[in-house]
Amino acid sequence: MARLSSPIEQLKSHYQIVVIGSGYGGGITASRMARAGQEVCVLERGKEFQPGELDEKHQLIKPGEYPDTQSEALRELQVDLPELHTGSRTALYDIHVNEDISVFVGCGLGGTSLLNANVALPADPRVFQLQEWPAEFQNDPDILTDGYKRAREMLKPTPYPDETRTDKFPSLAKLNALKKSADFLQEPFDRTPINVNFDELPANLNHVGVEQHPCVGCGDCMTGCNYRAKNTVLMNYLPDARNHGAKIFTQVSARYLSRENGRWLVHYQRLDIGQDEIDPPISADIVVLAAGSLGSTEILLRSKNNQLALSHKVGEGFTGNGDFLGFAYNCDEEINGIGFGPHPPVENGKERKKVGPCITGIIDMRNRQEVVDGFLIEDGTIAGAFASVLPGLFSAAAALLGQDTDSGVRDWIKEREREADSLVLGAFHGAVRNTQLLLTMCHDDGQGKMKLEDDRLRIHWPNVGKQPIFKQVAQTQEKTTAALGGTYLKDPVTNKITGEDLVTVHPLGGCIMADNSEKGVVNHKGQVFSGTEGTAVYDSLYVSDGSVIPRPLGVNPLLTISALAERCCVLMAEDRGWKFDYDLPSRPQPETPIMTANKKPGVSFRETMTGGFSLGETDPRSGEQSGNVAGTKLSLHCDINIQDIYGFMEDPQHFAPIQAWIDFAPLGMNLPASRAIFNLFRPGEDPKTKYFVYEAAFEVNGESYYLAGKKRVHDDRGFDMWADITTLFTLLHKGKDDSGP
Repeated sequence: MARLSSPIEQLKSHYQIVVIGSGYGGGITASRMARAGQEVCVLERGKEFQPGELDEKHQLIKPGEYPDTQSEALRELQVDLPELHTGSRTALYDIHVNEDISVFVGCGLGGTSLLNANVALPADPRVFQLQEWPAEFQNDPDILTDGYKRAREMLKPTPYPDETRTDKFPSLAKLNALKKSADFLQEPFDRTPINVNFDELPANLNHVGVEQHPCVGCGDCMTGCNYRAKNTVLMNYLPDARNHGAKIFTQVSARYLSRENGRWLVHYQRLDIGQDEIDPPISADIVVLAAGSLGSTEILLRSKNNQLALSHKVGEGFTGNGDFLGFAYNCDEEINGIGFGPHPPVENGKERKKVGPCITGIIDMRNRQEVVDGFLIEDGTIAGAFASVLPGLFSAAAALLGQDTDSGVRDWIKEREREADSLVLGAFHGAVRNTQLLLTMCHDDGQGKMKLEDDRLRIHWPNVGKQPIFKQVAQTQEKTTAALGGTYLKDPVTNKITGEDLVTVHPLGGCIMADNSEKGVVNHKGQVFSGTEGTAVYDSLYVSDGSVIPRPLGVNPLLTISALAERCCVLMAEDRGWKFDYDLPSRPQPETPIMTANKKPGVSFRETMTGGFSLGETDPRSGEQSGNVAGTKLSLHCDINIQDIYGFMEDPQHFAPIQAWIDFAPLGMNLPASRAIFNLFRPGEDPKTKYFVYEAAFEVNGESYYLAGKKRVHDDRGFDMWADITTLFTLLHKGKDDSGP
C-alpha cells in the first residue's frame, strides 16, 4: 500500500480548499471535493500508519506499523493531563484527562477510525426531531438519508458472518454470551453492522484500489488493524481523495485561523521536527474544519482569541454520547475477549481461536416510548497489547469495587481458581478469559463545556457521572452480568472514589449546529456563524465532524457523522454550482517517476527572509536600519520548485517559477504574489559577481506593487559566502514591474 501522504516540503502556500483533519468528516470532504475537481489539501496532525503485508493465505509476511505489544503501545501513547502533556504529540493513542470526563481519541491519518470499534448503526430517526436540531435540518431529512446511503457505499458495513460461513468465521464466544444476556433481559438482540471486510476480494483490491484481506478475528481493532481488514477511512475515502488529486500532509497541527484580503490563513505547526514556532501560514479560499469535537473546537477557540468573530457558544454542548463502560468479570463461561496482540492467527500449524472484531452484537433497548430513555449494550474486546497487565488489574479492581452476581461456596471456589489461572498463566486463561466488556451508549444531558486554559483545551462537566440515566445503565449492566454468573465491575474510573467521573470514546459537540449564533456555532450547512448574534456566516468556513452534532445520539456515531459530512459536501457543492459523481470503483493515479529517460530529477525548498524595512528609502541598507529602529519588518516567503535541475543548471539565467507571499504591516499580512520568479547566479556587471534574484508582483486594494530583491554574491576577502547568500537587498516599487517608483 503506497503511502497517501506527501512530504511536508511539497506543501504549497495556497490551496483552493484546505481540510483540517482526516477522520470521517475530513476524509469524506476531501474525497467529494476532489471529485468535484477542486484543489484539495488535507492537513493531519498525526502520522500515517501502514498495515502489514500479507501473503496469498492472508498471513503476515511483514509486520504492520500499528502496535501489538505493550512496549510499542506505550510509545504510541500521549496523555494530556490538567497540568502537563506527556508523550509525543503525534502518538497514536491520545487520552485527554479532565476532572469530570476523560476522552480517548485517535491521532493519525484516518483519525479515530483507526482505533474505533467500526460499528455503523444509524441513529434512531426520532433523535433528529428533538429540539436541539435546526429547523432547516429537520425540514429536509432526505439529504441525510442519502448521506447514510453514500457512507455505506464507501465504508461497506456488514455483520459478522452467520452460521452459513462457520468454516472461516466460527461462532464467537463473546457474541454468544451477549445473546444469552439479551435473552435474560428479554430485550432485542442483533449482530451489529461493522466496517470490516470478511470477503475474498478480486486481486485483493477494494473499491478504491487498496489492498484488503478478510478479517482474521484477532480482536485488536482498537489498537489498529495490521491485517488490512478494517474499513477505516485510510482504506476508502482518503485513497479515493488521493485518486482524484487531493494532496495529504501529516504531522501538521493547525493552531488557529485568521482572515486576510478575502482569504483564510491557516496557522500551523510542524510536528515532524518538534517545532514549537508556528510556520508561515498557508492560505485557502475555503477551509473545512474536521479535526473532531476536541480539535475543531480548540482551533475555533484559539481563533476567537486571535480576534476572529465567532459565536459565544464555541465549546458548549459537549457530550460523551452517553458512553458508559462496564465489565462482566470472571464469568462462569468462556468469553475469549482478549485480542491476539503479537501472537499470529496461526502458530506452529495451529490456528488460534478467533476473538472476532471488537464489537459484533447489540442488546438494543432504544425502543422506549421516549427516545431519551433508550440505550444499548454492546460486546467488546481488549487489545492483546495490554494482556499482561489485565490479570492483576481486574483482580484488584474486582476485590475493591466489584459486585458478585451469584453466590455459593462451590461458585466462590471456582471463581478463585479461575482468578489464580489468570494470575499465573496470563490473560488468555481463567478469569480474564471469561470477562465480557460491556459498552453502553445512552442520552446524557449534553451540558459539557470546553475552554482554553493556558492555551490548552480543558473540559468541565460537574457531576456528569451522577446523572440518573447512568444509574439505570449500571443496574442493567449488572443484570447483563448476572446472566453470565460474573462479577459486575463498573469502569474503575467511574466510581465513588473519583466522584463518578466518566470516560468517553465518542466525544460530540463543541461547534454545534443551530438556527442562529445565539444557540450554536454553525448553521445547518456547517457554515460558521460570523458573530455573536443573528444568522450571518462565513460562507467559506465550514465545520464537518462530530463537533456539529448538538446532542447525544445514543448509538455509535460514526455513520451519522459520515452522513452529515456527505450532506455538508452536497450543500457546499450546490451553493457553488459544482458537480461530483459517486462512481465506483476508483483507482490510484499513476505515480509520476522522479527520474525517467526523458525527465531529470528536481528539487524544491521553502525559504523565508525577514528584515527591517522603511517606505520612502531608496537605499536598502539605510532602509533596513530605519525599519529596525521603527520596528517595521518585511518578510518574503518563497516556495521554490525546480522540476528539472539539469535544465535549470544549463539555462544561463537559471530561471525557476516560485510561489511567494509577503508580510508587511503597512500594506497587509500574507499577501499572495500573483506571479514571482527566481534566478540563481544571474551574471552581474563584474565577472566575479553573481546575483540571486527574487521578484514578486502583488496587489493590495486594487494597487499594484512589485518587490525586487537581489542577493549579491562576490568573492571578497575572507569567508563572506554566508553573508552574501543570506542578505537580500530589497526594493518595493509601485506598479507591475521594477520600473515603477
